[in-house]
Amino acid sequence: MPTHTFRRRIAVRERAVRRWLPTAFRTAGFLLMPWIVVLAMSVKGRFGARNLSNSWVWLDVMEVAALFLLARLVRRRHPATSPTASATAVLLGLDAFFDLWSAHRGSDYQLAQLLAYAAELPSAVILAVLSWYALPWAAPAAPAAGPDVSAPPRRAVGVR
Repeated sequence: MPTHTFRRRIAVRERAVRRWLPTAFRTAGFLLMPWIVVLAMSVKGRFGARNLSNSWVWLDVMEVAALFLLARLVRRRHPATSPTASATAVLLGLDAFFDLWSAHRGSDYQLAQLLAYAAELPSAVILAVLSWYALPWAAPAAPAAGPDVSAPPRRAVGVR
């Protein structure tokens, strides 16, 4: 399917998507908050100390902040939607990769697989598509007609 027909099909449903997608992002952000609390409580050592366990907590905090920001940007068709969605997709992809890579065998690894394959990676794909789709929001609108011929021509500075 050519790209322009795909964009046209999405554009027909854009109003509905711009209505439910921010709600989905906010819901995902709120659902991540209890998980952050669980992670913070299970940190080996002291929370706030410099160790690898704290990095998981802060990575999830960044994901929540990015999801809330995206909810606001999508609703407004803001030019920053595309790069923010792209960065959030990368965060979720990295989270899935390192969760799978660092999980111990058994229930930890099964939980990492469940979160990666059911939540983080599908969300990253949705955000990548959103990033691609929102690219025109950042582009300035092209003028409808040619240049304004009623305005007098401009002269270069210093030329008489």
